[in-house]
Amino acid sequence: MPDYRPKYPKINPEVEINPNHPNLTIWHNKIDCCMFIGVHCHQANLSLKIIRGGTSCYTIAMCAQAGHEDAMLSFRDASVEKIMRLADTVKRLKGTVQPRLTSAKNGASS
Repeated sequence: MPDYRPKYPKINPEVEINPNHPNLTIWHNKIDCCMFIGVHCHQANLSLKIIRGGTSCYTIAMCAQAGHEDAMLSFRDASVEKIMRLADTVKRLKGTVQPRLTSAKNGASS
């Protein structure tokens, strides 16, 4: 029977297929904090569950509706004033706050 497998090199799914795997993106890029702005609630909730379950990344969600229970910080009724106030606070605290888990390179969260 002939071999119908492709002859080209195999792709690495962790590098090539990240949109559906936010935890892989976070692991490879060493992201400490991620922010969800304008993401549909169902997609945001699914991504937040994956991120919370597999990484130590700090998650912030800005929602125009009820907020997201799986985010570590969730803004309800996000407005320009709230976003600017958050940006000012982040600038003020940048470099002074240590990550929650500094040894979580393998994605284990506690």
